Amino acid sequence: MLKVVDVTVLEKVYRKGAEESLVTLLSDIVSRYEDVKIDEVQPSFRKWARVRLKGEGDVESCASEIVAEYDEVRTLPEVEEGDVIYGKIIDLFKVGYGVYVDIGVVGPQVTDALIPLYTLREQLAHGVKASVRDIGRSFGFVENLPLEVEIVEVDREGGEIEARLTEDQAYYLLEMAADPYDRIMVSGMTRKGLQRAFKRAGVARFVRRIERWGLLENEVILDEGVDAPGILAKVGPYLPGCDVELVYDDKFIERLGFIPSPEGPIHVG
Repeated sequence: MLKVVDVTVLEKVYRKGAEESLVTLLSDIVSRYEDVKIDEVQPSFRKWARVRLKGEGDVESCASEIVAEYDEVRTLPEVEEGDVIYGKIIDLFKVGYGVYVDIGVVGPQVTDALIPLYTLREQLAHGVKASVRDIGRSFGFVENLPLEVEIVEVDREGGEIEARLTEDQAYYLLEMAADPYDRIMVSGMTRKGLQRAFKRAGVARFVRRIERWGLLENEVILDEGVDAPGILAKVGPYLPGCDVELVYDDKFIERLGFIPSPEGPIHVG
């Protein structure tokens, strides 16, 4: 008997070609199930990807495995303190009191998780009274950048969620800040698309590797000694419509007064 199951996963499809790229990523899971296929991928509310599975095989188990890997949208009553959820930055720098993360809460009302400014200062700036913009730009925050957060408090009556970065997420960002490699953070293009863009710009040889954070969000790690602003000047024209932010030592020093690290602030000069 033919069965159809829809799941809306915590991956956003907001640029042309994203649906096809997600099908490719999901094929590793779907290929394990006989007589199951992805019928379509479409953007749903807030561009979260709705995946339709169809077939005469074990469609339900395939859907469950996809949800286990990519999570799915939820309602506010389903969110509990202590939950660890993968979300994406939304409305970056539109408020000065923190960073909102879309964690897929779509009912009964849309509710994003707020990482308050004091938490960002504690987790990423060693307590220094820096602004949201200074912290976010230093660490390469861009719209839709995936972040793993832990839920601190849920106010169901008020429709508010407070969160913090997980320890692993905060450690990764601090370690990224302290190592000797400049970064270019990009949202709005797949990893393969970025590889083509850097090749077309003639600067692919300066790329150490590209780390995928999400379907359309990537961290481009440059070789040691390669200057991120200089590389962006060349590759920027090949990144149309993308949100881009640079991560490099001089920016940390200019905006925070030091280079953050897992062990504490690194003062230069």
